[in-house]
Amino acid sequence: MYRIPCKVNGAKMKLIFDTGAESVCLSLTMAEYLFDNDFISKNDIKGSGSSQVADGSIVDHIIINIKDIEIQGIHLKNVEAVVIDGQNAPLLLGQSAIKKLGKYSISGNKLIIGTSEKSSRTSAKVLTEEEINTLGKEADNAYNERAYYVALDIYKQLYEYGFLNAIGIKRYADCYYYTGQIENALELYQDIKTNIESDFPDYKADVLFKIGSCFDYLGNYDVALSYLEKAKYYSNTFSPYHVDIVMYISRVYQRKDDYDKARKVMDDYILQYMSNKGLHPTDCWTKSLHDENIAEMYYERASCNDARFPNEKFYEELEKYKIIAAAWGSEKAINWCKKYDIQFLSKPDNYNY
Repeated sequence: MYRIPCKVNGAKMKLIFDTGAESVCLSLTMAEYLFDNDFISKNDIKGSGSSQVADGSIVDHIIINIKDIEIQGIHLKNVEAVVIDGQNAPLLLGQSAIKKLGKYSISGNKLIIGTSEKSSRTSAKVLTEEEINTLGKEADNAYNERAYYVALDIYKQLYEYGFLNAIGIKRYADCYYYTGQIENALELYQDIKTNIESDFPDYKADVLFKIGSCFDYLGNYDVALSYLEKAKYYSNTFSPYHVDIVMYISRVYQRKDDYDKARKVMDDYILQYMSNKGLHPTDCWTKSLHDENIAEMYYERASCNDARFPNEKFYEELEKYKIIAAAWGSEKAINWCKKYDIQFLSKPDNYNY
């Protein structure tokens, strides 16, 4: 059996070319995905029946009509398929569809449709399960080592032949993202957004954040903010990642020249975070407490003013929030205070928080 990239009613996936199977078989999971994303409809359901599976048992199935299966430019129209609950393979292409291809052969890692490779109507690359797993491990190892260009080349090969699931496509998109190829990353993130949300909810916030970040990079700030707010909603409210999202949202408002909103975003969340922790802004002095998240948030808050038009208030707020950020343990703020010979180890007498 070989895995081959194909499209089912336009949906990219991979099929197993199984000469030992009689029919075209879909797993229930794949059928639900196609139905939920409008690749098949109720009108495509033709009836029900029963099938004998590999272990000899008889199981019920649903019969559907697939309007189009495309393999490297060859289209099989109106293919009858059965949907079987419990089938592991997403899509098996059995003899009922293979016969429609005409003559075929497998040479090395190519499926050749036609009489020979030179005169064939098309050829599609096929990989064994072992080859797919080896390439997948190589790509994942490179990704985990942050060798994104290396991982990108391998993921691209696997993606083009339909051998990546939603998590694999996310990592492929991440490689484009981390190498600055933002438009390519955005297209892939948007392609898997629905799948990630339904099948891999732990990755939902990160995909939404990266989509927002891509739109921010492209200058579409309003769309960016809508995705970033969704990412904030789906992330753990008081986690470091959530803190990063909040600070990013504040920066987008600054890029929109909406400094009032940027300040409000930071002030509201700092208050919420401290309330949840049972802390007060002056605890850095009165209790000698340090908190990395609070330190970073106050350092970010110091930048929430328009530096193009500095005035007395600008400098007062800049100094105020950098002092408190330093007191909570921000290394950047500590270095800034030392540079300008500003004390931060005790609360200034004229400062009210």
